[in-house]
Amino acid sequence: MIILSRILVAIIGLIALLGVGQHWFDLDAVAAERGMQAIGDIGRANVRADVGGLFLGISALTLFAAIRQHQGAILAAALLLVATLFGRFVSIAIDGYSAPVAPPMIVEAILIAILLFVYRAWGKKPEGL
Repeated sequence: MIILSRILVAIIGLIALLGVGQHWFDLDAVAAERGMQAIGDIGRANVRADVGGLFLGISALTLFAAIRQHQGAILAAALLLVATLFGRFVSIAIDGYSAPVAPPMIVEAILIAILLFVYRAWGKKPEGL
């Protein structure tokens, strides 16, 4: 179970690393897939720094957690995902709900649930120890 959970957390980290690459090097795909258009040098810099940086943080924390089986890194990665999900709820409160907003929210909620499950599983000690 522990090995499987570490592999799952590492997969989350690698997928987040793909998001880093996309936000740093393929801004046209970001505009097409995520609806984010960077205007000018500052816009491109902000997408790379803010969104790419968020993905880099999630990737670094989950990969570190998978390698070291570190509960604190799992919790930090989950907190970053909770912040993104909270931002989506703020967006719904301000702009109203639309169907394209749901899939990323579902993915984020599932990732949060996985990370919190792993956090709890890693905290349990075998009986007798």
